[in-house]
Amino acid sequence: MRFCRFSRARLRTLLDDFPLMEKRLLEVAANELVATQEQMLLLGRKTARERLASFLVMQSRQGMPSGQSRQRFRLPMTRSDIADYLGLTIETVSRTLTRLRAEGMIAIMSQSELAIRDAVALEGLAGGLR
Repeated sequence: MRFCRFSRARLRTLLDDFPLMEKRLLEVAANELVATQEQMLLLGRKTARERLASFLVMQSRQGMPSGQSRQRFRLPMTRSDIADYLGLTIETVSRTLTRLRAEGMIAIMSQSELAIRDAVALEGLAGGLR
């Protein structure tokens, strides 16, 4: 990964010369803001099931065009890391994954790979509708 550093004045000049770059930077910043707001909501108001469902839906959409998701994907973290990220215990994460599997919402392919079997139900749970 490479990084560049610009003064504000040089960045402003660059963005004036390349308006599409300015638009893209604004989109990225707005997406990051939405993700941060969703994470705050996730930690503050949702149940453990809703938190984990939200996390799985978010992971299924990672790197996909807006509104699209993958049915099968790799988890980027261990159960312990997921628990820390969601403010849960590893036991709660494991129990909840088992329950989601038993309810037919997900399939656990391996320790680090999942498949979403019922996207409508999982997204409903993530949105607090279940």
